[in-house]
Amino acid sequence: MRRELSERLRPLVEGAVTSLAIIAVALSAAPNAWGRQKQDGESGQETKKTETRPARRPKRPVGLFDNVKVIFDVGGQFRSVKGDRPGKFEEYREVPKVFSLRNFSLRFESPDTPFFMNFKALEIGERDMTGGAELGRVGKFRTRILWDQIPKFYSDGRTFHLGADGLLSVNPDLRARLQAVPDASAAASVLGPTLPALLRQEVQHQAGVSLRVRSDRLLFTQSYRPNKNLEVYFRAQSLHLGGTRPRPTGTFARESTGPAGDGVWEALGAELPEPVDYRTTNLTVGIQYSHPKKKDGEIGWRVGLEYFLSQFRNSIPSLTWENPFRVTDALAVAPAFSVGRNRFARAQLALPPDNDYHSVSLRAGVDLPHNTQVRGAFTWGKGTQDEPFLPYTLNSAMVASNLPAGVPGLFNLAPPSPSLGGEVRTIDQDYALASRPWHNMRFLLQYRSNDVDNRTPMLRFPGLASFGDSGVRTRVDFYGLPIENFPTSYTRQNTTADWEWEPRKDLSFEVEYDWEIWNRRFLAAPRTNEHSVRPSLHYKPARGVALKADYLYSHRIPTSYPTQPLTFVQTLQGSPLGGWVATPTTPFIRGVPMEFNLLRRFDDNDRVRKGGEVTLEVARSEKITYSASFRYFRDDYDKRFYGLHYDVMSSADAQVSYFPKGAGEEGDDETSQGGWLENTFFYAEYSRDQQQTGYRGLGHLIIGAQQNVNSCCAQFPIANTFDRGSRIHLDTFQFGMNTASGGEKTVLDLSYALSFARDRTHTANPFPILPISLRTAGAYNYPDVISRQQEANASVTHQLSPKLSVGFGYRFEPYRLDDYYTNNLQPYAGPRLATAGGAASAPVPRYLFLDARFTSYHAHLATVFMRYSF
Repeated sequence: MRRELSERLRPLVEGAVTSLAIIAVALSAAPNAWGRQKQDGESGQETKKTETRPARRPKRPVGLFDNVKVIFDVGGQFRSVKGDRPGKFEEYREVPKVFSLRNFSLRFESPDTPFFMNFKALEIGERDMTGGAELGRVGKFRTRILWDQIPKFYSDGRTFHLGADGLLSVNPDLRARLQAVPDASAAASVLGPTLPALLRQEVQHQAGVSLRVRSDRLLFTQSYRPNKNLEVYFRAQSLHLGGTRPRPTGTFARESTGPAGDGVWEALGAELPEPVDYRTTNLTVGIQYSHPKKKDGEIGWRVGLEYFLSQFRNSIPSLTWENPFRVTDALAVAPAFSVGRNRFARAQLALPPDNDYHSVSLRAGVDLPHNTQVRGAFTWGKGTQDEPFLPYTLNSAMVASNLPAGVPGLFNLAPPSPSLGGEVRTIDQDYALASRPWHNMRFLLQYRSNDVDNRTPMLRFPGLASFGDSGVRTRVDFYGLPIENFPTSYTRQNTTADWEWEPRKDLSFEVEYDWEIWNRRFLAAPRTNEHSVRPSLHYKPARGVALKADYLYSHRIPTSYPTQPLTFVQTLQGSPLGGWVATPTTPFIRGVPMEFNLLRRFDDNDRVRKGGEVTLEVARSEKITYSASFRYFRDDYDKRFYGLHYDVMSSADAQVSYFPKGAGEEGDDETSQGGWLENTFFYAEYSRDQQQTGYRGLGHLIIGAQQNVNSCCAQFPIANTFDRGSRIHLDTFQFGMNTASGGEKTVLDLSYALSFARDRTHTANPFPILPISLRTAGAYNYPDVISRQQEANASVTHQLSPKLSVGFGYRFEPYRLDDYYTNNLQPYAGPRLATAGGAASAPVPRYLFLDARFTSYHAHLATVFMRYSF
């Protein structure tokens, strides 16, 4: 079809271009001929007869379709992957075992015409296909179309839940059998072997499900220049995310089977195969006009106006699923409602709601004399979300007759408003003054602000379905505070000054200062101020040698940090270290997070940031070049408080490239195109990335509290403090070689890469923990998490003719994962009540997993292909 279309268009285009050329030649020749005739007539002299020569035939213009270049690859892949869960091999790609048209490109270009047209497609027919087209006229218009796909594969799993369109159902006979088991709703401490044995048997007959999603993106851009000063542009983007992915949902149960306050924590729930169908449409329309300076001393300027619209649509606004363990509704065991949770027959989960956002931007800039420029941008935006509220609960047992006196039944109760009616206004500003008054000095002053004004109305709710639809929480559980939403807003402002000085061509200095202010509403710290300074140095001590270094220091200080007014007692639970407690008379503050009063959030807390980077690049020889760099950044938080104490990130890397024959050296090959040695180079690279974090936490107690009866007696003993440190490092090493014969008739490429990661976590109690908190506050070290991945590649391409080449490739990819969290993961993990070290209880999960996880694997991949171009 394309060939037929091009053949039909070719004579039309060529004919039009030829006609225009003939007309132009005739018009340019006519005045000269008329002038010669007039001059001869005026002279009165007879003209000599000359021999008539045939007119020179005008050269046919070269058309767009006269320069067509087509390249396509046809190939096949053969793979062998071994491992019980090798999903990571195709996590972000697809490697099919078929012959296919891998790559295709079609290019129409000619230096004799201003028009151009290109087409390109990669990985055709696969889940990670990309393609694009571009056409236009140089300096006049340009049209681009881009389409790509990004897959995300989790693994193949097994599930009891089947269905679509947001409704996941379970076989009713299975639900009835599981509910009939006597210990199905019992606490983990008394749970017998019947339910775990039955679940493991039923799991073997679960339906298989492929957990994968794919993001499809289509981008269309169009620009048009009616003249050199004016440009009009349009962009349209469509994003679609579809497929199925794992979605955890569940709750926990807290059994007071140990000493007072030291409960056994039990996980309850299921991992669901969530159907995903998101669509986002983005539209941009803009116009900009520029009037550049024509000479020194004049003023140039530019201005632009842009409108942006974004619409997000979710075809599945909510996910409803059936509980495999229940066929009838029930609540947890009263009055504490902490045992027997997750006893609903059907539950519902809200997914991302539909929302719209649109903005209008105005940009302008003025070029002043003495290399000075003023520029600014102002953007106003508005986002809205009005998705209807879901019901409080689908649990028909959640009625007033089954709840304590005064507690509202939430089943079939109307919400205070049909929907949230969310509205957020944004204003972004960016203004800058840049000047280079002298050739070796530059100044920059800049102001930026981002204002987010959340105008969503505040709503109060009579209660909240809590902990797996097992009971109802009211304001009694929150120390008299109402249950309501808080529309958080903030304004962020940055004032920046930058000075750069180049005293010599091989030396330059730069200093940047930044003052950042945050003003927040309904967030922990109402205001923070941060001052930063970053000096940098660029130095070239010799030809081919470049050294860069910079240093950063900043300090963020919150002007205040509101906390709940807990009471400190000198002796708590027999510990002389004391602690903080909450009582029924504690005046809790509305809008302040109900957290431990010494706990600080890392994004609001007092913080000192230090860091720097050093880079050295050496290219003094035509044979060898190398570079090395080191980066280090550290955040330190106030050690007087709990929460994150430090976060350190560092990286070091080095690269080297070697050419046996430098550029310009004569080779031994007889041909002028060089031989193998002249077309060979080697490279190697090593990098090490590391992150360290330190955290201080506290295991708190709740003594004597009952849901909707009394919520007093929350205790935070200093003795229950624990310190946790984590260190993660990633080492990567790779090297390779590329060589080719004379004229690159045969090309050989070899490479090898190794990455090794280790995650270590160390936890300790700095004080003797309370005897009644062995499970709640006891610290122990986690096993290391280790992952190692290797990739060895070899490929050879041989040119059979100027238009035809063939090739072969091989990749060996072993992957090893040792993760204590997933090594023993099963679709149903039964109770585990064994203690860790004889002191602290291990988790007691009763969870239905999809068994979708990664494990170690070995993969072999062979590829053969043929590339043809004409």
